[in-house]
Amino acid sequence: MKKTYIYLLFGLMVIAQIAASAQIVYKYENTIASNNVYKFKTAPVDPNDPFRGKYVALNFAMDSFATDEKDWDYSEKAYAYVSKDENGYAVLETLSKTILPNSKFDYVAVDIRTYYGGIVHFDLPFDTYYMKESKAYDAELLYRNNNRRGKQQDVYAVVHIQGDTHVLTDVVINGMSMKDAVAK
Repeated sequence: MKKTYIYLLFGLMVIAQIAASAQIVYKYENTIASNNVYKFKTAPVDPNDPFRGKYVALNFAMDSFATDEKDWDYSEKAYAYVSKDENGYAVLETLSKTILPNSKFDYVAVDIRTYYGGIVHFDLPFDTYYMKESKAYDAELLYRNNNRRGKQQDVYAVVHIQGDTHVLTDVVINGMSMKDAVAK
């Protein structure tokens, strides 16, 4: 009789783990399927970081917000509300310390970096683009070469946003997916 309970508890534990994993996968796949896609323009990034792993480090042009509110603290959570321009690029509408209940805009949770001179600087949560280990270095070089100061290139990250979930699915350089560009 005792063995039966042990097997039953073990079976319930396995089912609970599978259900929890399936729920997480469903949440992200549902976000991607929603077709609520934003293009976030990238900005140049410091190319020398020996501590980074096998991924491409992204920096974004959208990283600050002018405000009269002065009470912003380092590492504080905030919410960046975005809309799309006519080309699908993300436009920062407002930055709030709380979730705005009746906002018509999508949002992502951000970390505050600094506040100085009426400008709040923040970090977007999707600043790493993971790739196959064998392709990551070539992708990093491609990204750096096409995203330098003074060079007018069309480089952006494709991010799906639904509710409080976001998924970075691609980085596009001059109309070509980074995955496809490094595969050649």
